[in-house]
Amino acid sequence: QAPDGSFRNRFGTDGQWHDEPSVQDCWGRALWGLGSCAARSDQLSARALHHFERGADRRSPWPRAMAFAALGAAEVLTMDPKHRQARELLRDAATLIGRPASRSWMWPEPRLRYANASLAEVVLAAGTLLKLPALVRDGLAMVDWLLTCETRNGHLSLAPVGGWAHGEPRPGFDQQPIEAAALADACARAFEITSDIRFSRGVLMAARWFAGDNDAGTPLHDPVSGGGYDGLEPTGRNENQGAESTLALISTLQQYRLLFDAAEPSPSIQAGTGP
Repeated sequence: QAPDGSFRNRFGTDGQWHDEPSVQDCWGRALWGLGSCAARSDQLSARALHHFERGADRRSPWPRAMAFAALGAAEVLTMDPKHRQARELLRDAATLIGRPASRSWMWPEPRLRYANASLAEVVLAAGTLLKLPALVRDGLAMVDWLLTCETRNGHLSLAPVGGWAHGEPRPGFDQQPIEAAALADACARAFEITSDIRFSRGVLMAARWFAGDNDAGTPLHDPVSGGGYDGLEPTGRNENQGAESTLALISTLQQYRLLFDAAEPSPSIQAGTGP
């Protein structure tokens, strides 16, 4: 983290930084992690909050960077509902994301891109934490619409890495684990607010996507290494197991276990079984 609150992203094997500090996705993801740590770790809370606050007055022109940062702000607000920086960051992110375009295209952008559900989750979080009922309605509509768009033949068929808009062929590839993880997070938040089983099923479908209930019928979880594969391809998967994909797998399974472990001792996430 730079003194102005921005973040670097690329550290080389030569021990040198290979980029300049920015407010791109790395800034947003760092604030998300710091906000989560501040809210959930007794030992590291004060240190994490210090670094969150250093970066929380910055703003990014990119909706996804702002969305990631705002999810960290939402975490801070669970600990301190009056935290000024967190409230302002969450509000500004929801404003930048905007409202759904129309009833036929319930999304603020002309096409889906990556980690799409993070945008809907931020709108929903802003609505609940800032007590703005219109945003709650928008956020729920966005999550519901995205889940419908990304469901095909009873399983998730995610927007591919190049994005997707109405009229383009389905399914699209490569599909990314971060898209499934973002959808699981957004559905979990929507279920917490509404208790609507449709949203809990969205979490289940995201977990099943990793287990192989997807457009290629291929698991993206390596049970030997514990890693997550980097992408779903038309005839299989990208065999690399990167950090982003593995964290996406872990966070999806965390949401799944939070919802379904309480429902039955060991629910299956295999295609066609479980709740």
